[in-house]
Amino acid sequence: MKALLIIDMLNDFVEENGTLKIDGAKEIIPEIKHWKEEFKKEGQPVIYLCDSHDRNDPEFRIWPRHCIEGTWGAEIVNELKPEEGDLIIKKKTYSGFFGTELKFTLKRLNVDTLYITGVAMNICVHYTASDAVLNGFNVFVPLKGVKGLTIEDEEYMKKQFKNVLNVTLI
Repeated sequence: MKALLIIDMLNDFVEENGTLKIDGAKEIIPEIKHWKEEFKKEGQPVIYLCDSHDRNDPEFRIWPRHCIEGTWGAEIVNELKPEEGDLIIKKKTYSGFFGTELKFTLKRLNVDTLYITGVAMNICVHYTASDAVLNGFNVFVPLKGVKGLTIEDEEYMKKQFKNVLNVTLI
């Protein structure tokens, strides 16, 4: 079975007044919606991985405060709101596997293949894809469904996905 992961499509990363707005993040929404519709039609799981930080999270030594649990910034953007049956897994750091129930959930659902979308391609998408590969999952990344911090980051990540992680880019 396969599952669609939608990573950090949250107000703080996508919306104009978001704390850590990623240029071009809004542009990938139609592609993610397309993949979500396909997975729903096939009865395959759709899982949202969402940054959800405490007010004094250690990550704020690296990044400005963002996606604080319970705030507008930590909410999924309106265009991609979860539907009945979609799963939401909150995460405290870059990888959706670190300190979460993601691996257990995927095993319970008999998922062996992941399609990973969202932001940022060179941070949370990267670390989640890496952990997925190292945990034995087949990984696909639809390039029109991810966005990095910069074009240079995206080009670098394409090479990393292909040459280091053996991720299939589509």
